[in-house]
Amino acid sequence: DATAVTLTCATNQTEPACQTQAAIDAAFATWLATTTFTGGCNATISNNNTGAPDACGGSTTVTWTVTNDCGTNETCSATFTVTDATAVTLTCATNQTEPACQTQAAIDAAFATWLTTTSFTGGCNATISNNNTGAPDACGGSTTVTWTVADDCGANETCSATFTVTDAPAVTLTCASNQTEPACQTQAAIDAAFATWLTTTTFTGGCNATMTTSPATPVAPDACGGSTTVTWTVTSDCGANETCSATFTVTDAPAVTL
Repeated sequence: DATAVTLTCATNQTEPACQTQAAIDAAFATWLATTTFTGGCNATISNNNTGAPDACGGSTTVTWTVTNDCGTNETCSATFTVTDATAVTLTCATNQTEPACQTQAAIDAAFATWLTTTSFTGGCNATISNNNTGAPDACGGSTTVTWTVADDCGANETCSATFTVTDAPAVTLTCASNQTEPACQTQAAIDAAFATWLTTTTFTGGCNATMTTSPATPVAPDACGGSTTVTWTVTSDCGANETCSATFTVTDAPAVTL
């Protein structure tokens, strides 16, 4: 009697996701070879293998058939599985607004911290990148950043968020008006009126703004007649300097006619 065919079938095998396709193909080829047989007359073995499953997940069921000159064919089946890759979960930064009049260094630091609040999990050999072109200007502006997670399995995941610095308040300079004082007051009275007049120039707005005068120390005109013109300049961290001028005059004393 011909020796009966003994068919030893491969066992079901599961491979983890995130391997290369080459590694899966190699493991699949090795697995196929674990199905063997003995016996039979001029027996041959074949299978209906259609190829390894995708490295990102899937399964292939293979049926082996031993064809024998004596006796019926023997068959068995087993499944080779690659677990599904974990989907990418992208957690995006939220829109953030910073007040004006901070230093550029402070804005840059806040922006850098904000960039790191975008994170992701999952994917296969996934990497994250962004199109950041730098923090906005400390005097006002915004930067919109798009993050992209590239994954060996599945389409890229993207998200966007905006980092804004509010616009610096514009400088408003309110200038003293020209003032004329009559002659024949004391110099002390003129000096006091002049000092009061200087304080009528004011400003609002700007970032860390300061106001200076030219001349640096204005002096009242002579009580017997004359004038002093003062120029005020407001310097701000944001925006061009603002200037204005006004004149304080003491009318000439009437000449004595004897």
